[in-house]
Amino acid sequence: MKKILVPTDFSTCAENAVAVALEIARKGGSEIVFQHLFPDNSGSLHTLNPESKLKRHEEHDAALGQAKSNLDELVHRAEKAGIKATPLLVMDKGVDKIENYIEPLKVGLVVMGSHGATGIREMILGSHTQRVVRHATAPVLVIKYKPDLVEFTNILFASTFQEDTSPVVGKLVEFAKLWNSTIHLLYVGLEKDKQSKAEVEEKMNQLTKRFPSVKLTQNFITTNDPEWGIKYAAKDIKPDLIGVTTNLTVGAFIFNHSLAENLVNHEEIPVFVINTRS
Repeated sequence: MKKILVPTDFSTCAENAVAVALEIARKGGSEIVFQHLFPDNSGSLHTLNPESKLKRHEEHDAALGQAKSNLDELVHRAEKAGIKATPLLVMDKGVDKIENYIEPLKVGLVVMGSHGATGIREMILGSHTQRVVRHATAPVLVIKYKPDLVEFTNILFASTFQEDTSPVVGKLVEFAKLWNSTIHLLYVGLEKDKQSKAEVEEKMNQLTKRFPSVKLTQNFITTNDPEWGIKYAAKDIKPDLIGVTTNLTVGAFIFNHSLAENLVNHEEIPVFVINTRS
C-alpha cells in the first residue's frame, strides 16, 4: 500500500475519506494521489448562441480553476504532514472512471467516501462507490463518516472460508500492522455449506500459523442472510472496520459482490473490500 488513490469531489463525504487516508499514509509511509474527475462539457458549447457560449465558458473556467485550487490545497495539506502527494485532475468527457487509474498508477489502496444508496436508486443504479468496489483491482476502503480517532484496532473479516483466503487475509494483515490490530475471523455458514466446524477451525488455524505477526480470533455464525450475520456478530466484536471480498462461492450459492456492495451502502463503519478477481 505504498500508493493510495483518494478520489474526491471536495464534498464533506470525500473530506472524511481524505482525513482517514492521510492518517494511513502517515503511519504507512505511503504516497497519496488525490484524484478529481472534472465534468468537461465544453464540447457541447458550440450549439449555444455567442452570449450564452461566453457565459458558459466563463463558468467552466471558474469551476476548473476552483477544482485545481482545491486539489492544490489537499496536496499542500498532505505535504505539511510529511506525506508525498500529487494531484490528478481528469477532464472527464463522461467515459472516465476512478478505477481505470488504479493499474497505470500502481495503486495499492483506494480510500473513498460514500453516501450510500437506498430505495429505488440502490435497486436500479446502486451507488458510485459500489461500481468502484465491483471493478477495482486494488482493495477499496469505504468511509461513511469521519471517525473521532482514526484507529482500526479491531477488524472483522467475514468469509465462508470455502476458498483459499490467505491472499485476502494477507492484504488485511498488511493494513492491520499499522495499528497493531486484532483481526476477528468470522465464518458465515450458509444453509447448504457441507463444511464441518472442525474443517473451518483448521482453515482458521492455518491462517493463524501463516500470519503470526497479528492476533487472529475465531468466530462462527450460521445464517441464510450473510449481511444480518455480519451485523449480529459485530454487536459483540465491536469492530472499527469490516473486511469482505467481492466473490465467494459456496456450492450452488454465490456469496458474491452484492454482499460487499450492500455493506458499503448500509454500514456506518468503514468497509474494506478486496476484489478476489483482481
